[in-house]
Amino acid sequence: MRRRPPGRFFLTAGFTLVELLVVVAVIAVLVALLMPAMAKAKESARRASCLNNLRQLSLASAAYSNDCKGRYPWFLDWLYTKPGDLTSGRLYPYLKAKAVYLCPTDKIALASKGRMGAIGQSPPFGNSSYPRDYSYAMNCCVCHVTDVAQFLAPVRTLLYMEGNLARNDYSGQVGPVFANSAIAFRHNGSGHLLLADLHIESKNAKTYKALEKSKRFWFPTDDMSGQNGMSFNVQLTAP
Repeated sequence: MRRRPPGRFFLTAGFTLVELLVVVAVIAVLVALLMPAMAKAKESARRASCLNNLRQLSLASAAYSNDCKGRYPWFLDWLYTKPGDLTSGRLYPYLKAKAVYLCPTDKIALASKGRMGAIGQSPPFGNSSYPRDYSYAMNCCVCHVTDVAQFLAPVRTLLYMEGNLARNDYSGQVGPVFANSAIAFRHNGSGHLLLADLHIESKNAKTYKALEKSKRFWFPTDDMSGQNGMSFNVQLTAP
């Protein structure tokens, strides 16, 4: 082992300022590249949770139907019977958890201060005096037919939609006039639909656009009247 001669000093190697800045820049670039992938991964996890919520809604609707002679809950009371209290809704006894009503991604948006809702006009029925704590809205066009046996094509008719709803929308409903474009594309550009045969579909803006113009998507039968004989006065393609 060599001994250091007395009186002589050795300089140890170290980072120069330029080299340190280069390392910091490389780390910043790597973080910038990884962040979108991490964000998508987190959103994928929230999407899976949202899908599970809709599956729970489908099971609850099936159980309700079994208990009510094949009928689904009414569009005005599936979410609540006491305004602002979803635990009073017809489906809550089958779900027993408020968290099932709320999409995790929507929950984050509600906690922010950004503008929400794509509805051009408020639903004629329902309530707008309470802060929204749910994410899924029922098709109001099933108002006059809740017996699934009378549905002409339940595989194509909307039951619940993942809605892009205003913060104070406590109607629990969507429809072809006031909320036809209310689906929320919050899951990496796609949103979820629960059809009347209780299967779930994921749609992006392009694939949903064709659905919202279809009569059978909104109306379970050929009767296109609404609550109390209300006319929707909307042009829909057939079928």
